[in-house]
Amino acid sequence: MPITATPTDVRINARLTGADAARFQELLASSGVSASELLRAALREYHRAHTRSKPRPLDLLAGYIGAGEGPQDLSANTKSYLTEALERKMPLAAHEENPPPYSPPTP
Repeated sequence: MPITATPTDVRINARLTGADAARFQELLASSGVSASELLRAALREYHRAHTRSKPRPLDLLAGYIGAGEGPQDLSANTKSYLTEALERKMPLAAHEENPPPYSPPTP
């Protein structure tokens, strides 16, 4: 029964000549591994040298996490701190103890 390749199996038939064939034979003799294992190791090394690994999002943010200044409970009480800051900049008349009386505009 013939063996069919699955998507994770690839069969390679390559012809090496000249200096490439000599290098391959030299590596086979010195390493003591099979031709298939030598090619797999060479492919892994080539892949590692020619591809960039994607950094994890946490690694990208690591320098910023905990680097800010502010109250320790800022993340839990963001709305309170934001409301206080906005009221200091623009006090709301409805929140003041003695709001100014309403006076209609004069014509």
